Amino acid sequence: MANPLARFTAPSQAGAAFRAERSGGLAMITPLTPNASAWLHTHLADSAQWVGDAVAVEMRYFAPLADAIIAAGFLFERDAFPN
Repeated sequence: MANPLARFTAPSQAGAAFRAERSGGLAMITPLTPNASAWLHTHLADSAQWVGDAVAVEMRYFAPLADAIIAAGFLFERDAFPN
């Protein structure tokens, strides 16, 4: 089955604002643009766990955060979306 969120992705050089990758039981969400970074910093709690430029999110919280990111009009980088 194809990823149902694939329509909200773009190649990295064609408008993707976020990269999401799985790291064990976590999703690492990296903003790729200044607007994406500003959105994350505005919408995440101060207690969010950052690893470098990426925020670490338990997989159970990934879908709601991804939905909010998509609802805000952002796209994820294609082929880097956690299953």
